[in-house]
Amino acid sequence: ASVEQSPVLRVEAADEMPKVSVDRKRFRQVLANLLSNALIYAPNGEEILVDLRRVGDAIELSVSDSGPGILAKDLPHLFERFYRGDPARGRTGGSGLGLAIVRQWVEAHGGTIRAENRPEGGARFILQIPIS
Repeated sequence: ASVEQSPVLRVEAADEMPKVSVDRKRFRQVLANLLSNALIYAPNGEEILVDLRRVGDAIELSVSDSGPGILAKDLPHLFERFYRGDPARGRTGGSGLGLAIVRQWVEAHGGTIRAENRPEGGARFILQIPIS
């Protein structure tokens, strides 16, 4: 029997980053939700990448996994309340509120969030928060 490996978390960030003004508690919820989703879909032993960089007048944070990706029909609806996506992806549980709450908190900070499929496979969630 093989031993399951946990996904590997890799963080890439510039040495110097400008400050952004965020509600720490709410932003922790945003990060926790994005990371927990990545953990659900990342295959055992695969990598979850958190990338932090400056893009124009904003800080961009992305969370990428190497899982099955997101069905094209689900992409436009991911951040809607109670949207659960395709049950064939094998996920059980969840209220369908997590990404709606993430979008609410990101937008409350003047930011944006979007999801996409990575060309090499897997999903990427990208949020931008304006620099203070």
